[in-house]
Amino acid sequence: MGVREDKKRKLQEKIITAARELFLEKEFDQVTMNQIAKRADVGLGTAYNYYASKEELYLVAGGTAFVFGENFEKELRSQTIDQLIDAIMTELKSLAKIEKESWRTSLSSLTKAAEKKPTLFLELVAIDHLFISKLKQTIEELQNQQEINSAVDSVVLLELIYSAMFTSFLFFIYNDQMTFESLEKEIRAKLNQLLKK
Repeated sequence: MGVREDKKRKLQEKIITAARELFLEKEFDQVTMNQIAKRADVGLGTAYNYYASKEELYLVAGGTAFVFGENFEKELRSQTIDQLIDAIMTELKSLAKIEKESWRTSLSSLTKAAEKKPTLFLELVAIDHLFISKLKQTIEELQNQQEINSAVDSVVLLELIYSAMFTSFLFFIYNDQMTFESLEKEIRAKLNQLLKK
């Protein structure tokens, strides 16, 4: 790695570390890019050169610790399908606390940023894969206990769960009339259909 690339990597790490600290200290809406830049001891323009928005940093800096809470893996050690669905819904509820407009801005800026920096897309896909891998063990345990149909391949089932959840969540983000209660009802119905015999 050249000196220039090493300097860029170190600056990115400083910005990510600062963002992670602030998001752990404060609510999402209370954190600004200016605060992140100050904490990282870089100029605001430098922070924006690396990350298009605080929403992008929220996902990249936090990974599953923000997208799915730090206790998510423990909560997934479910004994029943209902407990598993409850754990998933608890995490989706925390995602829904972020305003819909912020999500729309985030998705738009992430798409633009990924065009310039394709590795960002790979980082976000890695977060998705981490979520899926955390679910995989629980799904397989429930299949072994005959709670879930063991004839269905667990990888296929995981992809269907992920698709059902995030398709509904995206519709929720872009539909101002949709409440979290109706989102929860919709996702619970889909997960029950997928998981219960």
